[in-house]
Amino acid sequence: MTKAQFIQNLIIRTCPGKDKIQPAIAHGEWLWDELTKAGYGDPRPDQPKPRKSQDWYEALTERQKRFFNAFWQAFALKTGRNEAAERWHQLGELTDTQYQQIIDAAGKEAKRERVPGQARKYAQGWLFEKRWQDYQAPPKTTKNVVDMAIKKLEADLLHIKKLYAASQDEALLLQITKLETAIRNARDQKADHATATAASV
Repeated sequence: MTKAQFIQNLIIRTCPGKDKIQPAIAHGEWLWDELTKAGYGDPRPDQPKPRKSQDWYEALTERQKRFFNAFWQAFALKTGRNEAAERWHQLGELTDTQYQQIIDAAGKEAKRERVPGQARKYAQGWLFEKRWQDYQAPPKTTKNVVDMAIKKLEADLLHIKKLYAASQDEALLLQITKLETAIRNARDQKADHATATAASV
């Protein structure tokens, strides 16, 4: 109910005489103000003015537009372009590689199978939540790199030992010794790294 409706209803209900209309209006305004102060007034006293809409695509630089167009094409859900352009604008200037990672992930998102009935997230929400990061492989840790190196050395050693067993070629013994030393060194390096990590925690 607006203030005008409140005062009109008050006057209609009280039916003041002709000479008492102005005092009744003043009383109604006072009553409205007191009720509002006490939290019983209009729940929407001041409606915000509607925001002037902005063309966010036009706010992008030419470089941002080029990458945004590629993203929009790859994402392949043509809804909410202006809102998506606003999110793209908020990303700021990224490197070509960073933009390309987002575009590649958008293409994967467009092709991703969904549970029946599951709706796709609009581009603006996908960008706001940085969903492209879901498609990035986690960085390899030093431990993983060392483990992979040890496995490769062990596979090479096994292969050389099989060759030696079949040929008894003594030149292979030197390679076997080198590989065994490399494996020991890699395991020591892994153990040292684990000790250093534990000490830093």
